Amino acid sequence: MKKKLGIIGGMGSHAASWLFKKITDLSYAEKDQEFIEVFLHNNTAIPDRTRAIVYNEASPLPELLRSVRILNNNEVDVAVMACLTAYHFKPSLAPVFNGYFADPIEFTVERLQEMFGSLDGLSVGVVATTGTLRSRIFQKALEPLGAKVVCLEGDDQERYFMGPIYKPDGVKSGKKSPEAVRLFLHQIPLLQEKGADVILGACSEVPLVLNEGNVKMPYVDVFGLLAQKLVDTCYEYI
Repeated sequence: MKKKLGIIGGMGSHAASWLFKKITDLSYAEKDQEFIEVFLHNNTAIPDRTRAIVYNEASPLPELLRSVRILNNNEVDVAVMACLTAYHFKPSLAPVFNGYFADPIEFTVERLQEMFGSLDGLSVGVVATTGTLRSRIFQKALEPLGAKVVCLEGDDQERYFMGPIYKPDGVKSGKKSPEAVRLFLHQIPLLQEKGADVILGACSEVPLVLNEGNVKMPYVDVFGLLAQKLVDTCYEYI
């Protein structure tokens, strides 16, 4: 039997849908019965993670825990959250889950080491929500290895990341207006100016806009990497 996968979604829904499709596309299957069994809880009751981390608003933890319990009740083997900012709350979730809680931050460090060997002195440009940046989940993983994390700050972060993600015609809405895409893509040259050697697409919405074709420098799509690692994990038979 393949491992059962549980996706905690709703953060946003298009990102969870993208992850499910990517997992399906990457699956080692030629007929229906060979695909991974997936439980997707698109939990739209989860409060905004950045608002909780930055502004101390409603915590997403109770609803995240409800999703974990649903996965446990369905005997899921592998859990993942379709939101990288939500991994700030993983230390409170993983002990409650009965299986393996996949961690995209760990996968990202491994991929960077495959690409560059030693990370000492490497400047890593992180494209992420303000909540992810403030939580320092990538800094905590990379800085002890000698890497330097660079990111947008202040007005630039609001204009070129948070605005294009959250505006009414932005990425979360699924509309992705040309203006939202243009603003979002402008993060890459700004991070290059800050000295980035490699770009991390470190938000579940990033692959809806960025790809290796429009980044044009060393790039790690954290969410895409996560999808591949989930597929490989679930096909490790138990």
